[in-house]
Amino acid sequence: MQIKFRLFNKIYILLILITLFSCKSAEEYNLKLEQPIPVEKLQKDIDYVQHKLEKLHPSLYKYISKEALNAKFDSIRNVINKPITSKEFYFLISPVVASVRQGHMQLSPPFKLVSKKEQKRLKAAGIGPLSQFDFEWMNDKLYVLRNRSKQTSIKSGAEVISVNKMQPQEIHNKYRKTYTSDGLNTTYLPRAFSKRFSTYLTNEIGINDSITYVFKQNDSLKTIVVSRLKPEKKVKTAVDIVPKSDIKKIVITKKEKRIYGFDETTKSFSKSLSFVAIDSSVAILKIKDFSKGKYKKAYTTIFEKLKNNNAKTLVIDLRNNPGGRVVEVVKLFSYLTNSDYTMLQTAQVVSKTSLWKLGLFNKLPVIGYPFAAVFYPFYMGFSTLRTKKQDDGTFTYRLEGARKLKNNPNHFTGKIYVITNGSSFSAACLLSASLKANPNVTFVGEETGGGFNSTVAGLLPILSLPNSKLPLRIGLMDIKTTNQTPVFGHGIYPDKEIIPTLQDKIENKDPELDWILSDVKLKK
Repeated sequence: MQIKFRLFNKIYILLILITLFSCKSAEEYNLKLEQPIPVEKLQKDIDYVQHKLEKLHPSLYKYISKEALNAKFDSIRNVINKPITSKEFYFLISPVVASVRQGHMQLSPPFKLVSKKEQKRLKAAGIGPLSQFDFEWMNDKLYVLRNRSKQTSIKSGAEVISVNKMQPQEIHNKYRKTYTSDGLNTTYLPRAFSKRFSTYLTNEIGINDSITYVFKQNDSLKTIVVSRLKPEKKVKTAVDIVPKSDIKKIVITKKEKRIYGFDETTKSFSKSLSFVAIDSSVAILKIKDFSKGKYKKAYTTIFEKLKNNNAKTLVIDLRNNPGGRVVEVVKLFSYLTNSDYTMLQTAQVVSKTSLWKLGLFNKLPVIGYPFAAVFYPFYMGFSTLRTKKQDDGTFTYRLEGARKLKNNPNHFTGKIYVITNGSSFSAACLLSASLKANPNVTFVGEETGGGFNSTVAGLLPILSLPNSKLPLRIGLMDIKTTNQTPVFGHGIYPDKEIIPTLQDKIENKDPELDWILSDVKLKK
């Protein structure tokens, strides 16, 4: 029986959320966040985190020694000598978790809950003042990439000097030690902060209906108040009056949305295939993630199109791909190799039962017990059967890609280019590391954010610290590719390094793809 880990994770997180909302009102929960926690209880939370890491993490001492990690835990034990809030505790303990240097593992800050009544009001009030901008953190400065507000005088490329009197550098310095990349990689870090800036700032100033920005533009400062942007009512135009039969529209069917993983917010697909207009033999496969869509049907259709169009060159764009299903990248690799393959090693786990230890029942209200009771025994049996004790006393778990598989008869035989950047992570790196062994593949862009040799993920339960209630996510499997590199602690390096400038991003230029198209033309 196939039980997918991502499905289990979603059920688990859902039940945790049910617990939070069913046990306490938003007001009660938020009030508790402000109350100092006794020293004794905080010490128990430190013990809890250290114990869970030692008992569940399969590669805890890959980038830090046991002695060094223990010393970090002891240091915060000595620092905590008076009651503090969960937020203050977060800034003490999260750097210790981050020092393990495993990007999937994270201790998240405590966020205030929003009541249903307030959620309804915020939705009616429109898009928040932070969400109206896309930000980019480069060279220790925060810039506006996209402006969707009514303040049209603020152009792309404007530097953000402050938001409600808080400087971006202040936020960065405060939160930088709370998260990490995989190993020694640095390309992931600025991209992670760009993505999380709005979240971190909200944690500092709360949810606001208006925010005061100070921008630097053309060497002058400009102070602007940005308020919520109400949804505009659609006004009928002449185009709307034209009979539908006379308008040629690209209709996206529900079936296509299911297969290719359509995102209603961004109006884009998880997987999309296009051909270069000037040379239809060059195809571009953009994969935004390995989480959405019916991947088997999607890749079957995509590679049939490549064959029917007689494509000679395939560009696989993995930029900003955070990863997802391991089984999906194993399937995709079958279309990108000329021979039968074993893509992964057996994953390393801590024990035969370490995949069980999620603390599920003690986190649930009674109402959640029936759901867990039905599902959990099947999951336990499935994980136990796939876990084996090795002669050296270690334990391994057999993933789908850890056995010999046949390549797809419809596999691509032409030249392959792969574009990566610092936001290429997790499963995207497993695919990249495997493709790196193919001499017919050229990597372009930036070192990946995830590691080359392994990623500690697979199953990522979220545990709640007993007293501070901080959510801790831990990876339970160390997943390694069969293709390894002697370079320690880094991601997949490009064969041709190209890092877009701020101006490239503002003007929507794509220097990585431009170089590839020039290289294709040169080789012809």
